[in-house]
Amino acid sequence: MNEPASQHIPKPSAVSTGELIDSPKFQNNSLLESLNSPEMVKMREDLAEAHQKSIEASVGWYHMLSAEDKYKAVEAFCYIICKAEREGTTHRGLMSELGVYPEAFWIDDLMTLHNALYTEYQEQESRNWKDIKTLSKLAQKAGD
Repeated sequence: MNEPASQHIPKPSAVSTGELIDSPKFQNNSLLESLNSPEMVKMREDLAEAHQKSIEASVGWYHMLSAEDKYKAVEAFCYIICKAEREGTTHRGLMSELGVYPEAFWIDDLMTLHNALYTEYQEQESRNWKDIKTLSKLAQKAGD
């Protein structure tokens, strides 16, 4: 089974303990200077690298599946995602439906997929309402 991406994200002890931001170096700087400090730049680079390694591992895992398992995985993901989005779920709700909340918070393409499908289903619903109104008008005219 594929391991959650969250395990690949480094958890610097200096950040979790507050030691990094409590240091005098950070106390006297503006937020922008703090965010662009060498320590923070290094931390962002480490997170980006860990994220990329996680994606590569997940894609590698997928390609190692048998054709039948790939089919089942794609079929299941499409069904679960489209059903949740048609029902108007949130990003968090989508992660819950997939059984990966909160770990999937770091999967940025899941948010992209959610936003695209949410927009598509909202537009479909809007088109359907317009069609219903048109059909109602036609039915009223036919009844007159």
